[in-house]
Amino acid sequence: MVFSSAIFGVAALASAYIAAPAAAADEPLPWDGRGFDLTVDTLPEKYLTHILTMRNNGTDGKVSDYVSIEKEGRSPAYNKDTGVINVGVDAKAIFKTQTNFRRSELVQNIAANTEGTTFFRASVMKEEAFLNPYAWQMIFPESHIFEIRVDATASPAKIIYLNNGTWDAKWETEFELGTWYNFGIGISAATSGNGSVLEFYTSEGDKDLALEATHDVVTEFPRTMSSTTVF
Repeated sequence: MVFSSAIFGVAALASAYIAAPAAAADEPLPWDGRGFDLTVDTLPEKYLTHILTMRNNGTDGKVSDYVSIEKEGRSPAYNKDTGVINVGVDAKAIFKTQTNFRRSELVQNIAANTEGTTFFRASVMKEEAFLNPYAWQMIFPESHIFEIRVDATASPAKIIYLNNGTWDAKWETEFELGTWYNFGIGISAATSGNGSVLEFYTSEGDKDLALEATHDVVTEFPRTMSSTTVF
């Protein structure tokens, strides 16, 4: 493994529901990214891995160089998932010819619920200190209607929630090593116009998600969401 720069553990899923997050468990999941039933070899059954294989303008990159999976990595289970997907970045983590930054991504395209709310859930944790003091993008759809990132340029590092394609943090807290940060973002179409409504939930450790804020944004409600976990 070449996890020399950054390693995060992550678990993720998306759900579609009409009323509240509590109802999500009763609705069919449009996508389930949990790791308890995955191996590195079966990772492509749930995630698109081209960012990991199309390294340095080639096509022979190895997913196993940047990803490992612990099926029993989190106890007690969260979101009914004990699995942890470890994602790493190093100096060679270059997608195609994009040499101005380094990236490792797990991606999936998800159809939005146009009649209700599409709810994303993800948890992230890092055990060891950052070797490089950069701003690390972690979770976002292609539209950047929302984004979770860690600002390791700050001391101490901060974990931040952004939305609407802007840079002002809508929520932030100190990023503590060894702590699970759990997030839920509900996306629905605005009642008028082309904008969107975002519900932001968060918690730490094994605590249930709690609503932190709701924002009306001008970013157009996306019918298809390319959800990315990127480091």
